[in-house]
Amino acid sequence: MHDQIGYSLSTAEATAFLEQQGHGTLCLANDNRAYGLPISYGYDEGYDRIVMEFVSTDSSKKEQFVSTSEEVTFSTYAFQDTSTWASVIVTGTIHHIPSEKVSSRVAALFFGRADDAAGDIRWMDDETFDKSWYEIDIETLSGRRGEKVPTQEQ
Repeated sequence: MHDQIGYSLSTAEATAFLEQQGHGTLCLANDNRAYGLPISYGYDEGYDRIVMEFVSTDSSKKEQFVSTSEEVTFSTYAFQDTSTWASVIVTGTIHHIPSEKVSSRVAALFFGRADDAAGDIRWMDDETFDKSWYEIDIETLSGRRGEKVPTQEQ
């Protein structure tokens, strides 16, 4: 019997997988309540961080939870079949990035990889939606895979 499923990814493999994805699940916490949300992201290897833009309303749960989360977890995965899959889990701290500190390079990283679920809403100049940038400073990074790692082309 196996103690674990699949194989461990090296740090380089986990980083490469994190960089090629563009969507995952961000898990936030408030007291004993957890909140997981699907989100698009870009990985900034130079600063070892995950960058994301929240598009939300005034009553957004994610904005409420992000302000109380001391540690967050972020996961991304790809599954093709029982032998071709991979996942990466990150833990770290999340911080607001003031919009004036979001450089063209950071925005390009995000939009270059992110699967933009917000779609056209992101580009609307509408007071209904708030747009704010966040970064996760990565403290731990781990990953697992099947016999093969899925690629973007598959």
